[in-house]
Amino acid sequence: MTAPASRPSVGWTEVFDSIEIDAFEELALLAGEVSRAPIAMVTLVDEDRQWFTSVTGADISAGPWEQTFCAHAIQQRTPFVVPDATRDSRFATNPLVQSAPYVRFYAGAPLVAGTSVVGTLCVMDVAPRGLEADSAVALQALARQVVMQLELRRQARQLARLNEALALEAIERRRTEERLRDSEHALRRSQNELQQIDADRRTLVANVSHDLRTPLTALQGYLDTVLLKGDALPPSAQRHYVEQASVQSRRLARLVSDLFELAQLEDCRLELKPERFELTELISDVVQAFAPAAEARSIVMGISVADRPIVVAGEIRLIERVLENLLDNAIRFTPAGGEVGVSCAQSANLVAVRVKDTGPGISIADQERLFDRFYRGCQPVDGPTTTAGLGLSITRRIVELHGGEITVASKTGNGAEFIFVLPVCNWIGA
Repeated sequence: MTAPASRPSVGWTEVFDSIEIDAFEELALLAGEVSRAPIAMVTLVDEDRQWFTSVTGADISAGPWEQTFCAHAIQQRTPFVVPDATRDSRFATNPLVQSAPYVRFYAGAPLVAGTSVVGTLCVMDVAPRGLEADSAVALQALARQVVMQLELRRQARQLARLNEALALEAIERRRTEERLRDSEHALRRSQNELQQIDADRRTLVANVSHDLRTPLTALQGYLDTVLLKGDALPPSAQRHYVEQASVQSRRLARLVSDLFELAQLEDCRLELKPERFELTELISDVVQAFAPAAEARSIVMGISVADRPIVVAGEIRLIERVLENLLDNAIRFTPAGGEVGVSCAQSANLVAVRVKDTGPGISIADQERLFDRFYRGCQPVDGPTTTAGLGLSITRRIVELHGGEITVASKTGNGAEFIFVLPVCNWIGA
């Protein structure tokens, strides 16, 4: 005799919970037909519960498992038959026997799925009788059809879970690919930045070397001339060479000073030591300091500032350097008889300082690179520039360090206007 199958594990419960009440109605009706029984149904069981589904011919609900016919039917592989329940001590007190529908005959084919029994396909009658051999075979065949449908449902649920897992995996894979692409882009940006830094370094070295070599060569030439031909040169020529050597020495000193200052300003560890000061007063002082240089070139200097004090916070010497750089450029690029104007006005929590000249203006191409280190655009009106092209780079860096912004507005032939904006302090000193 074949060993009875075990009851199913809880893995089937998820399938059973999803089954509709009439899921196997056609198979139950067919089971009733082939066995000539008025009542048929499918019973499903797991480790703890039983379900009645597709009940035909009677209104039956699940009762205590220990008293059910199915508890015995699942213990074997072949149909379990009870010809007359009233004469069988195991079922005489069963509620389905003692009350409606007053079951007398029972036949149940176990639903065998692999090594587990997941329920029964059973038929019942209100009159005692037996089950013919061909009916028993047909009942088993129909039971296998029920199992096949159950298996299909379980596989469908497993496939759905697998599809969900694959979908989640695909999403995670896409996220990983996106992260990899982002990392690749970040790496490429870093490589480009490093290449740009290296190119800037080479350019910086080349520019510094050139700008240092030019005054050094001139200085050495003037000094060598004085040393070699000093006795043969008239005093006026000696003085001329010494004066030119002094000019080149000051040019060299300014270049070194600008390089040192720019390096300090671009140091990420730099910490400003701000103090509150009255901006309009500083503007007046700087304009007054440049008045002699403007007068020497017949340039009219103008100033327009607010009547009331405008207080900002910053390092006075650095803001003073910004004003000096802008005024120096404006005077050098303005022809004799021209004008240079400085204005200051507050709007909300910002103050705008404007330095305007009537020089030749700045082309669009030059404006795009005007604040780059070592960039020299158009030449001043008194001849080729002797600066290193660091003044505006220093100016922009100082303004940015103070939380501000500097821009230029100009058209070729119509002068230029530099505007820098700084935050205003809501405080007025004593």
